[in-house]
Amino acid sequence: MASSKQEQVDQLWEKYRKTLEMLEEALQDNEQLKQQLDEKPKEIEVEKIVEVEADINLDTPQSIAELEKKVEQKLANNG
Repeated sequence: MASSKQEQVDQLWEKYRKTLEMLEEALQDNEQLKQQLDEKPKEIEVEKIVEVEADINLDTPQSIAELEKKVEQKLANNG
């Protein structure tokens, strides 16, 4: 019959064994992840931004400018 002290030592060895197993598994997972990172991707998606120069007139049209002026005058007179 095993003594109480021997049972405690056996329990410690069992815990140590489980800890080593978990460490081994973690190291194996880590190695697999390193291998995945080392692999080069087969396809790379590249987003291209294309700037196009265009000759666009952004000046305010005369008719709009005249309407803005009329509105400003009415606001000033009613204000």
